[in-house]
Amino acid sequence: MPFPKPNRAMLFDSAGLACYIAWSFVFWNGSVLFGDLRHEAPVGEAQIVQAALTALAALVLVLLARRTAPLRRRTVLLAVFAAVSSLAIVVAALAGFGRAPMGWMLIAFALSGLGSTLRLGWEERMSVQGVERTAVCAGTAYLLGFLLFALISLLPALSVLAVSVLLPFGAFGLLEIAVRGERERGASEVRMLPASLDGDSLRVSLSRVPWKPMAAISLAFFGYGATRANGVIGGFEVSSEFHGALAGVPALASFVAILLAYLFYRKNAMLAFYLAFPLMAMASLLPASLDPFGGGTTFSVALVGAELVKYLVWFLFIDSFFKDGLSALLCLALMRFAQWGGSCLGQIMTDVLPTSESVAIAILLSLMAALLVIMGSPLSLKSPAVVEEDAVDALALRVKRVAVQCGLSPREQEVLAIWATGHTGAYIEKQLFISKNTVKTHLNHIYAKTKTANREELLELLESVDAG
Repeated sequence: MPFPKPNRAMLFDSAGLACYIAWSFVFWNGSVLFGDLRHEAPVGEAQIVQAALTALAALVLVLLARRTAPLRRRTVLLAVFAAVSSLAIVVAALAGFGRAPMGWMLIAFALSGLGSTLRLGWEERMSVQGVERTAVCAGTAYLLGFLLFALISLLPALSVLAVSVLLPFGAFGLLEIAVRGERERGASEVRMLPASLDGDSLRVSLSRVPWKPMAAISLAFFGYGATRANGVIGGFEVSSEFHGALAGVPALASFVAILLAYLFYRKNAMLAFYLAFPLMAMASLLPASLDPFGGGTTFSVALVGAELVKYLVWFLFIDSFFKDGLSALLCLALMRFAQWGGSCLGQIMTDVLPTSESVAIAILLSLMAALLVIMGSPLSLKSPAVVEEDAVDALALRVKRVAVQCGLSPREQEVLAIWATGHTGAYIEKQLFISKNTVKTHLNHIYAKTKTANREELLELLESVDAG
């Protein structure tokens, strides 16, 4: 399926996420507010604190998923995140303008980590509308976010501060308007809302989430965090004369990663990992002395690789939201925890290891581990044309008829199609990118709906169906 044609609703969603992205650019490019603080601000410590608090907030959401899902409809909670994000800007500005000790920067970064959870509301909102729309809206949001940041950076410092304080509330307000419209129109705009956790315990819900892609995200961002700490161009290490141009680098990198993730999602998901990890390995091996942008190149390459992994996994999970009934908030919060937890550990590692060579070795080992994890979970996403060709097979037609007659879900039909060919549950797990417990659940549902007890009876049922 090609990208959906952009419309007013999609631009609205993109603008909402763009407000958050612009806020993050302003915060990470402190020179916009108060000049060059590279030599005064505790950049390294601040980055670690920010990553740790972001991961902690995501973990709390995972533990409270039963009460907070869907997040996009939790007005009070989202308002709190917006307020905390605005407060982070104010505290950073107080330190930057010399009205508070520079140590307050650590508090500002901690608040930014907590407040940035606001982004999950928008990601959940986009996820329920399918992969294609998510890819378009997320990519457009980065372009709009950078454009908004570039316009803000032209203002005087106090005006920048005033506008930046309002940006999180802009993201919050637009999300509230979008969700209100979603309620008024019902579910016509979305294929199916993600399942809540009311029927399952948190333990059961977590057991259904595939852990291998989460591990891949964590290991990828471990490498990114280490690379970022070695040659970061973000935050207070950006000089005041180049902050506008350099802030566009992460925006462009994220846009490219989203585009690549969608293309690989449509064709062959595994190839994305074979591209992402070598890119990050190359970035870790490039000496800073050879980088004409003082770490900007390595940062950008590492960011594209890590973001490619994150967005591809996100797109794959969106399919599971609809087909397997996984909670969108639970999966997105786990992804966020894996991302920022890995990044935090990577940054800490750079302070622990004695030399840049040892850091590079650690990054390479993490990327090799990530590749091995993914290779143990091969993803086979076929293009629509291939799927159509497979559907003419007699067995596939019988499976389809049984699925219709017995009321099987789309995912249960996929499981039945593979199960009927004699493959094991482990093969289904790898082929469909789902957990072992999810495979068992689907098989139990199939047996119950088809009134069969084992694979042999299922095969007999399929053979009895006319494939003509």
